[in-house]
Amino acid sequence: MATVTQTDSRSSLNTDPLRNYKFRVMFDNANLNAISPQFGFMSVDGLSVTTDVISYRQGGHNTTTQKLPGQSDFAPITLSKGVVATKDDQGIMKWLNDIFVAIQGTGSNDGSKNFRSTVTIYLIDHPVTTSKAAVKAAWRIYRAWPTSIAFGSLDAGANGVLMQQISLAHEGWDFKLANSNAGPSSTVGF
Repeated sequence: MATVTQTDSRSSLNTDPLRNYKFRVMFDNANLNAISPQFGFMSVDGLSVTTDVISYRQGGHNTTTQKLPGQSDFAPITLSKGVVATKDDQGIMKWLNDIFVAIQGTGSNDGSKNFRSTVTIYLIDHPVTTSKAAVKAAWRIYRAWPTSIAFGSLDAGANGVLMQQISLAHEGWDFKLANSNAGPSSTVGF
């Protein structure tokens, strides 16, 4: 008869998938950081990349095609949040205004103000039983800038909050996981 060795039930915590609902979004843009380096976003969508496929055939060997990687394209990232009546929420509109200034070539930008930003999204460990939570995964998004800002519907008959969506174009991202062998307090660094 076969036997099975059982382990402590806490060992399953090391194999549980990461939870997706505890995260922080940080911006690395001097103009935006002057107002607020972080905003409380409700959701982040669009962390994906697609690489085109180039089909190639050669004479004499044309029963199958070779598949070569082509250009990669990173999807726009959409950030959603509730609008709060503080100066922090003016930062995103100022960021969009910085793009208008750059496009029009007007204003006081002498070239030192960059409307692009590095954005870092930290996925925070959960459950946490200490005062400091470990970062379990992180995305670093490069040269991001808002392509659109949209506000949710205004409805006198609804019972909701005013939502804002920001779409970011960018030039790629890196993704890192915390070292799982380093223990529960391991973090991610770029």
